[in-house]
Amino acid sequence: MRLLVPLAFLALAGAVAYLVYVASASSDRGRDVRLRTQARWQTRHYAERGVTVVAVSLMLPTGEVLDEHVVASFPDDAPDWNDRFLRAREDAAERAFHLNAAEEPPPT
Repeated sequence: MRLLVPLAFLALAGAVAYLVYVASASSDRGRDVRLRTQARWQTRHYAERGVTVVAVSLMLPTGEVLDEHVVASFPDDAPDWNDRFLRAREDAAERAFHLNAAEEPPPT
């Protein structure tokens, strides 16, 4: 009988720990889903090892990037850098517009 009390206490503690874990994991998952619904496709550009990259990124309001599609990349010292950059930004803006429109539910 004396041996059963500590075992029952350990089983109860384990069950409580498991329930706390399940509750916290499901609330984190729900938070991720809510944040994902707030994400929008946006144009971005950045330099990486001497190359300019123009991309469309799925971004959260916090600035975290969830996904990225590279539209163009070209050397920073390209003679036609300005023309290529402007053309790539236009393409990225158009792509972001269409990607955002595809994710919105149709009006009822």
